[in-house]
Amino acid sequence: MEPAPRSRRSIALTRVEKWFVYSAAIGVWASGALWLLFKYFMRMEGEFGPEHNPLEPLWQKLHGVFGYYAMFAIGLLWSIHVVSGWSARWRRLSGGTLFGIAVFLAISGVALYYISDQDWRDWTGVVHWAVGLAVLAVFLIHWLSRSRPSRR
Repeated sequence: MEPAPRSRRSIALTRVEKWFVYSAAIGVWASGALWLLFKYFMRMEGEFGPEHNPLEPLWQKLHGVFGYYAMFAIGLLWSIHVVSGWSARWRRLSGGTLFGIAVFLAISGVALYYISDQDWRDWTGVVHWAVGLAVLAVFLIHWLSRSRPSRR
């Protein structure tokens, strides 16, 4: 006997799926925030002036690892949560915005590895971390929203 198709499944994530998605989101957001904190506010005074904090590269590497983990979580969300939610007209504005931001962050994060022009790289980096910090508010709006499917 074949299992029921995923499209007929509830929009809600299982406990394991939630753990997977939330751990990826928390990991990528926290490691990025810690990298920013250590890069801009935790510099150390060295023999020849301010130096980078020795933990800054660790946070950047962890952010990259969590970024790949988050890509798997986005794929999971797409296949289980996003398509079903969109079909049910459930929280389309906040969910669509959140998913679009996640895709933007993935593309801009990968672009930071490949952009060679320093001015473009600096600009992309600032936009990436500004949007990355703000995505927490969009997630909270989506998560805390008690909207019902529209009747259209």
